[in-house]
Amino acid sequence: MQKIIIIILGTYLNVLNRISKKIGGKHAFLLFCYPFPVKLKPAQQKFLDTSNKSFTQFDNKKIATYIWGNGPKRILCLHGWQSQTFRWKKYIESLDKEKYTIIAIDAPAHGESDGKVFNVPMYARLIEQLIIEHKMDYILAHSLGVFSAMCLFSEKPELAPEKFAALATPSNANFFIDEFVRVLRVNVRVRKNLVDYFEGYAGTTPDYYDSLNFAQKQTSHGLLIHDKEDGEATYDNVVEINKLWPNSTLYTTNGFGHKLRDISVVNKVVDFFE
Repeated sequence: MQKIIIIILGTYLNVLNRISKKIGGKHAFLLFCYPFPVKLKPAQQKFLDTSNKSFTQFDNKKIATYIWGNGPKRILCLHGWQSQTFRWKKYIESLDKEKYTIIAIDAPAHGESDGKVFNVPMYARLIEQLIIEHKMDYILAHSLGVFSAMCLFSEKPELAPEKFAALATPSNANFFIDEFVRVLRVNVRVRKNLVDYFEGYAGTTPDYYDSLNFAQKQTSHGLLIHDKEDGEATYDNVVEINKLWPNSTLYTTNGFGHKLRDISVVNKVVDFFE
């Protein structure tokens, strides 16, 4: 079924972009930014119900916001693409609630938050709003959450936290666009029209969104955690990030993949914050 859907979507974009550059580019961009919704399981919902839950207003959307603990140090947790707050369960259980106030959000179009599309410029603006509202000390982020936060702090270093735990950092926007083109098997016309629409939306080219560009402007004490077998964000790229990011440490794992689901990773982050 998934293969059939991919073929249908790819064919649709190829035909539409032959008819109209503007409309075709817009539809390609929207599909590129569309995370397929994943329904919460009862056990996941049960854990989220242990939080102090509320909704933050952002871009006329309600963003699900979860808070645990009441400690003086404030940690903001930022998940990645097609994920949600439950991914931080082991971290939240391991952190001392008397030392930390842990704030996690479901990004737009994820979990229990509003929205249909999601992208880095949008996520960066949301992170900025949350930092201003909650005065964060530390950031714990995974994948696109890392990338979006790095983007924000490269532009506004005054917002950078004291410590930043960055898990599975992606490389650049062009990599994601190329993967989108490859998976849907769309032609070069679709890619060009998508990029043109992207530039109009973001006000800059995809080349700007590169973690190597962002790395040298980071001022937080950084902990980079990356697996050598990460199939979505290359290990070689994070080695270069570590070289460029002042005051950063690289912790390498083997066999945990992109999701880095292992208690040793949790313990490393907890130790880093403490």
